[in-house]
Amino acid sequence: MLTKTQLRVLEVFASNITEKFSIKKISEVLKKPYPLIHRSVKSLLSLRFLDKDKQSFLSLNYRENHSVLAYVESLKAKDFLAMNKTIALCANDVLVRLKLDFFVFLIFGSSICKAQPRDVDVLFVVENPQRVNEVEKILHNIASSFATSFDIKVITSESAHEMFSKRDEQNVANETLNQHIILFGAENYYRILKNARR
Repeated sequence: MLTKTQLRVLEVFASNITEKFSIKKISEVLKKPYPLIHRSVKSLLSLRFLDKDKQSFLSLNYRENHSVLAYVESLKAKDFLAMNKTIALCANDVLVRLKLDFFVFLIFGSSICKAQPRDVDVLFVVENPQRVNEVEKILHNIASSFATSFDIKVITSESAHEMFSKRDEQNVANETLNQHIILFGAENYYRILKNARR
């Protein structure tokens, strides 16, 4: 069982998947004492939630512990939706209307940092290519009933895998790595990422 501090540390890394941090930087971001963060990080390293490079910079180990990372993502989503009622209502409508076995539903980009964003970037990942147009239509119908503007992109898991594998390319999947709130399907998201970046 992870402590509250360890979960908060993981939230920092899950919000910035490709970034590397020093313990000092995490301490500053979380506004917590350095010794507390140091102990938490040491434990997270031994549990293989984090990786350390030769310069002692830390990064998220997204190849393992997907169920715990999904829980961390759910904590981020809960906080975000509590401050963004319109997005929360829209997300709820989407989850009620869509009947899919596999999908990833996330918000990304600058709307993550704003309390009342003017427009919201949405990425939806589905497994079946035949469902892309149908899902896109449903999402647009739901979004059109809200005053907030939603920019919706629906792609297949295969497309997401391909985009993630092109590490240095600017594409919609790579854009989500450092600014996202996963509303549903976090384990699927991390599984696609792991398989794309071995």
